[in-house]
Amino acid sequence: MNYTLKGRLYTAICDDHKKAIPHTKIRVYRLQEEMNAATAYTAAQSKELIQVFEEKEIKSRKKQLLAETETDANGNYEFNINGEKTGYTGGVVAIVLYYDEVPEYGQKGTSLPKGFKPFEVLIDVIQPKWRETDNGLVAGWNHCLLHRIWCYILKRLDIWVICGTLTNCESQEPLMGIEVIAMDDDIITDDLLGSSVTDSKGRFCIFYRSIDFKKTFLSPFINIETTPIFSFDNGPDIYFKFALGGSVFFAEDSSEAHKPSRKNVSNCLCVNLCLDDDSPGGSIDPPAAFYQIGYARKYHPVLNIDPATGRTTGKANAVLNDMAFYSNLDLRGSLSKTFNGQPVEYKFQYAEVNNPSVDVGTIPSADWVDVVPNDIARNEIATRITQLFPIIKYDAYVIKGTDAPTSYGNEIEVHFDGNWIQAPQYSGGGFDIFFNGSLIKLISKNLAGGAVNKAGLVQGTSSAPLEKNRYFALRMWKREQGNDASKILAGFSRPLAIFNTEYDGVPQGGSWLPTVSNNELGIACLDLQELIGGGCNKITNSITVNYTAANPNLGNVALKMYGQGGPHAFQPVVFPTPGEEAHGTSLYVGDVGALPSCAYEVRITAELKLTNGETQHDGIWDRVLFCK
Repeated sequence: MNYTLKGRLYTAICDDHKKAIPHTKIRVYRLQEEMNAATAYTAAQSKELIQVFEEKEIKSRKKQLLAETETDANGNYEFNINGEKTGYTGGVVAIVLYYDEVPEYGQKGTSLPKGFKPFEVLIDVIQPKWRETDNGLVAGWNHCLLHRIWCYILKRLDIWVICGTLTNCESQEPLMGIEVIAMDDDIITDDLLGSSVTDSKGRFCIFYRSIDFKKTFLSPFINIETTPIFSFDNGPDIYFKFALGGSVFFAEDSSEAHKPSRKNVSNCLCVNLCLDDDSPGGSIDPPAAFYQIGYARKYHPVLNIDPATGRTTGKANAVLNDMAFYSNLDLRGSLSKTFNGQPVEYKFQYAEVNNPSVDVGTIPSADWVDVVPNDIARNEIATRITQLFPIIKYDAYVIKGTDAPTSYGNEIEVHFDGNWIQAPQYSGGGFDIFFNGSLIKLISKNLAGGAVNKAGLVQGTSSAPLEKNRYFALRMWKREQGNDASKILAGFSRPLAIFNTEYDGVPQGGSWLPTVSNNELGIACLDLQELIGGGCNKITNSITVNYTAANPNLGNVALKMYGQGGPHAFQPVVFPTPGEEAHGTSLYVGDVGALPSCAYEVRITAELKLTNGETQHDGIWDRVLFCK
């Protein structure tokens, strides 16, 4: 008889943070004990059974070995036991993990630790529940290895692991797609331990070896952990950096590594990390850097952009989330007069991608396009007080400025060097230049604009083909003025959903007062079936609304009737394409005959989930008037 035992092995490293045990040899042994002993084994808890067998014991039990296999990348395994060859008849078996080498769990190397010898770990004794199939007997068995046992195994393999969850400090939402980089704070030089990208739940695990934090200037000849105590048994002192597309956008201060929970850590560390959207970049923040969209809403270009949609996310105030961008965008950050002791200049670039989940680091260099002066709206980036008495006067440094006197002092034009913006300079006496945080006001319509003509649209029908968002990643460079060799990246964004398409020829006013709407960022139109064919037809015993609303960022769509006894309600609006279009017919839910003879307005309102970083779009509407 052939026996097939299959299942999955995983471990709960941090609370409910389960992770597969991949690329690991797993063995199944028969038991020598009498039946009553086997019964006692299978009734016991797993934690009571865990045993470690060293090399000599492994050799002595060779005759009891029934089969060996290896888990795949997802922790799945499958044993095939030949009953005729092994004499196995379906009884109780022992399941062990076998280590004669270092598996690949995500650490940088698989070299054997000094003095390593093979060992086995008994993880359970089971009586498989066999069921008959055409190919013999089959049973399943999944197992979650205890945290303490897993950490013991890793320690013997000289594998260290940091697992945790990364969330938004404000909203507590998990942050997906962020590279978490673990660093060891040392006296001589900080060591890079490893990194991992967070999953959809914000979870990550970083595996590394002791050699990764015991490097010295004498490595590889002498490796020790260079902490003040100079002890060979010390663990690393941990702090973290955070990156997207290979570029670090935030780093904890290295002093975090000296907190009790981060200092001299064991080989298994669990952490809960969060990032604040208002943070300018932590200890790695350069004097000139881009890290915010909008002054009022303060969207972080990485943390507050959903990689699945390109829309905003992560704000505790839910009304600020799920927005695409439109109109002029205030790209904000920090600015200084100099870089490397020389006058600084900066520029922005953009790259269009087909999918908002694209990793910014994978966008080819050739796809990045400079933001040119014509893509930038007039805006003030700095001021300098020139007089305090008898009234305050100041110079205002303005992109697209006039270089002319003003009632408050002077307006000074900010100059361009090609597409590079030159930071204002002043070295005289008195007050210095104050930078207000605005870097440029990007005319996003120049990136994603255009118009579509919807002439011929009939209220109540689809406006197809539907318009779509476009997705643009942004990045900022800075350099010493005129010295391209000094250029460095100074901030970037995930791909943003941008929509500025204008709809022309949209019918308005129904049959009552037919006209068209142009240059609107969406569709909101209606007509009353009873008025079609004659805008002054009488309303007697029914009110039927034909409606259409569309925009790729369509929010709430509402139908209301205003007048005596109102507002009056209609049947619910139907969204054949949720979030993009609503269209159909809706009936008045009340008794039309009972309405007083008077004038009424039927109105459709459509919410557009668009933001310029300051406010939300006002929304669009249409109406029809009638008399009963």
